[in-house]
Amino acid sequence: MKTKHWIYLLLAVVSLFIMGSNCEHGLKPRFTALEGDLIIVGEWPEQTEMCFLVATHEKPDELILDVQLVQGFYQLPDRVFNEGQDSIRFHIEMPGGEYGWVFFAILDSAALSTVNSTMGWRNLAAEYLDPSDESKLGSVTVGEEEMPFIRIVCDFTTPYRGVGNDGPLDYFHLGG
Repeated sequence: MKTKHWIYLLLAVVSLFIMGSNCEHGLKPRFTALEGDLIIVGEWPEQTEMCFLVATHEKPDELILDVQLVQGFYQLPDRVFNEGQDSIRFHIEMPGGEYGWVFFAILDSAALSTVNSTMGWRNLAAEYLDPSDESKLGSVTVGEEEMPFIRIVCDFTTPYRGVGNDGPLDYFHLGG
């Protein structure tokens, strides 16, 4: 009888090994999320209706915020801006891959209008910058052995122009 139990145990162990070997990435975990901190400097704009952290593969020439642009996003809870919080920890679930543009957008009633939405560069409040050269956008790889952790600083005390935005009105501003 004892031999029979050992045979079943051996079959179970071999079965588990075979099932684990058929995983596309073996037994190591793959993190398909991005974590980080959003640091707020200054007072939140009064017109804030919604705000999002967004990750996408590349920054487009013209910013038109739509679902096709977004690969992963995190909508900040209303209490964040209603209470004027100055630091937010975030966790964004997303497919693995290289993300060349992670940004923070604030939407007002004009951007949320179903009739004549005006969403664009004026809603871009901050971007993830390369930690070694803050004049360039930072890049994040999701789906590796370690979950990436980034830090984005949003400074409401000065107009945010964005990396590579050179036009006279191509900076963050709400209202008018």
